[in-house]
Amino acid sequence: MAQTKSLKQTVGIVLAVVIMVGALFMPGNGELTHEGILGLAVLLSTVALWVCESLPMGVAGLLALVVAPIVGIADINTVFSGFGTTTVIFAIAVFGLTAIVMKSNLAIRLTAAMTRWSGANSNKLVLAFMCAAWLLSTVMNDSAVLVLVIGLSLIVINNAGHKVGESRLAKALFIGIALASFIGGGATPAGSSINVLVIGMLEQTMGQTISFVDWMVACAPVCLLMVPISWFAVVKILKPESIEQKDLVELQERARSLGALAPEEKKTLFFLIAMPVLWIAGSWIPALNVTTVTVLGLAAMFLPGVKLLTFDEFQREVPWTIVIMIGAVLSLGGIVNATGGVAYLANLFLSTGVTQLGSFLSLLLIMLAVYAFHTVVPIGPAFITLLVPPLMTFCVSVGMSPAVPGMMLAILLSGNFLLPINPGMALAYRDNCFTFGDLFKTGLVPAIIFVVLLSAWVPFASGFMGIAL
Repeated sequence: MAQTKSLKQTVGIVLAVVIMVGALFMPGNGELTHEGILGLAVLLSTVALWVCESLPMGVAGLLALVVAPIVGIADINTVFSGFGTTTVIFAIAVFGLTAIVMKSNLAIRLTAAMTRWSGANSNKLVLAFMCAAWLLSTVMNDSAVLVLVIGLSLIVINNAGHKVGESRLAKALFIGIALASFIGGGATPAGSSINVLVIGMLEQTMGQTISFVDWMVACAPVCLLMVPISWFAVVKILKPESIEQKDLVELQERARSLGALAPEEKKTLFFLIAMPVLWIAGSWIPALNVTTVTVLGLAAMFLPGVKLLTFDEFQREVPWTIVIMIGAVLSLGGIVNATGGVAYLANLFLSTGVTQLGSFLSLLLIMLAVYAFHTVVPIGPAFITLLVPPLMTFCVSVGMSPAVPGMMLAILLSGNFLLPINPGMALAYRDNCFTFGDLFKTGLVPAIIFVVLLSAWVPFASGFMGIAL
């Protein structure tokens, strides 16, 4: 396994070098200048390093930005401009919410409340855990939610005497929680790092933005509808065994032993309610844009009398590789755009004929193809970087909001329903609780329905709301 991974990493480096060396000797033409060729070469070389995992994602992005001035297509003083955007600041600050929730007992209280509703009905129990995961992931990192809620589900699984790897209930809970975490992450801009990335790309490429309410109107209805759809598939295919009421006692006693809400929990709950409310208000009050609210909220968490976090606790929750990757992608996108690469890719895409199928069918086929490819090559940021700019141009050409493809891709590429090789789903697979086949047969129909619903609803809602038009 180690040798195979090493070979794959070496292949990525060789590919990146071949692409760059080849581009250096390619002359420009009427459609793309030599600088444009070099810009695309830097982009494709970075994608090769990402796909083959030759370097950490953030490091590969930084390397690309250093190569750009070396080959003469960017100035070293401006090449890192993407790191100074509000998108990167928001991506850092929003993890304050993740940090305070992970530090508190609110997740235990929420899950215990859900299990009181479900009782010993195993099907309802799966739905309860899925709802808890969905709700938390709308404002928290998906992976953090997945690990947290699966950990709580293990209390029930162990008390019921079920063995992870054999129990159908364990399979249903692990897969259901993972699916709900991915789906919930698409409901709001704060739910996933990729959401933040596409908002930044829209601002950079089109000079337009997506407000918190706009995103929720365009994405949350489908994400909410997918919870019962996914739950139905999980319980009908995996058929979880029944449990007894006593199996829930430990979790509920653990929550009961916490007593009334502690002052720190009340403060945490305040932030979990106040910040989304202010994000929503920012759709009408320009001063309350999501970055401003998030940074002010983060700062307030450290104030005397509040003290919900130390800086060490905060920085441990920030996925710095993802933050660096976002800044690098935005910077790289600016270089490719400035050298004519984005326009070239857009024209190339528009000339394929797929756009003649009509906007709905074109989007549907593209998203199905991307989802299928992402299933076996789970490099979401690479797909976002390559596909969003030309798809924005396509949407503008047919009178559709350029925000549509970014929102759809952000939701679909944040996780995968079919194979546990996506980094997020791999966290659920870590205990060998389910097989590849279990996940594939459970996730196939929900995945197709998800793509179809997004392809139908997101363009309609975006047009109705006038998002980024």
